[in-house]
Amino acid sequence: MKRTLFLRPILALVAYALSAYVLVGQDIHFSQFYNAPLNLNPGLNGIFGGDIRFVGNYRSQWQAVPVPYTTFSGSVENKLYYKRNQYDRYFTGALMINYDRQGSLELTSLQVGIPLGITLPVAPNNFLSLGVTPAFGQRSFNTHEWSFDAQFVDCLYNPSAPTMEDGLLFSTNLQYFDLSTGLNYRYYAKNNRSRFDVGMAMHHINRPDHNFWTNNQDDVRLAMRQAVYGVGLVQVSSNFDVLGQFVLQQQGGYREILYGVGARMMLNLQPYKELAIQVSGQFRQRYTDAMVVNFEVFYRTWSVGFSYDMNLSDFNVATNSRGGPEVSLIYRLYKIKSAHKQCPID
Repeated sequence: MKRTLFLRPILALVAYALSAYVLVGQDIHFSQFYNAPLNLNPGLNGIFGGDIRFVGNYRSQWQAVPVPYTTFSGSVENKLYYKRNQYDRYFTGALMINYDRQGSLELTSLQVGIPLGITLPVAPNNFLSLGVTPAFGQRSFNTHEWSFDAQFVDCLYNPSAPTMEDGLLFSTNLQYFDLSTGLNYRYYAKNNRSRFDVGMAMHHINRPDHNFWTNNQDDVRLAMRQAVYGVGLVQVSSNFDVLGQFVLQQQGGYREILYGVGARMMLNLQPYKELAIQVSGQFRQRYTDAMVVNFEVFYRTWSVGFSYDMNLSDFNVATNSRGGPEVSLIYRLYKIKSAHKQCPID
């Protein structure tokens, strides 16, 4: 059997190459990586102003070509403080769900994780966090629209032609256990809004089995993903902040660098009525891949972000330079405390 034909739908030439590449196990990713903290680094578990945080991310990509991507991620985090009325050291427990569907075969990934983290002060206004995410996942696909080279007879596709496959495919789904970990360092200024985070993470450190085949000699493992990043914000006036973002991720032969700058304007600083807007731009460097524009609104403890990718790679022949929209929604909840509460915009 020609195993290189495994799950290769006959699509448009560029789409075909893309589908074959995706099947090796590339992770989901978000252009708003800073608004998908637990997917970036388990060490970001609990790194936010407040006590409970809800995060939702949605991405739709390449709907105009035969390899559409639909991605959703949702999480909730809850801080557990080490001592009563002492809020600078705590444990954080979380629940995270990731869902991703790709291509005409609907290659689907579902992952449920239980991120756990601890945050400790290392100096005034300086914090170090360690996180780990045990997760359980499932991958599946359908066979309704697949086709093989042997079904092209005299350069014409005949769906009733024999596939010439010997049927060693065991199942259309698999289950696995996954483990990721990471560190994050946060500094924030005492008397203004300036702060920054830097960190690193290692995902799939146990390299879970992603083998659909019955022949155990075919060792198909999910490649480890390493991430290094920095996100910072500097207050330059009472109503104006500037920010910068950078992330480098590598998984197997896949490498991504994403960096950008932006500005945030505070429209209302009145306590409990805080309002701000933020605009930023990013460049994704894989193969001169994409420009990303972002717009975000912050109101009290809510934030909503919208971004759009403009494709710059050779694939723009098929996409007409369109990538896809992405939406993030974050809500932070404060419990009543005796200590004074900081400005909730974070």
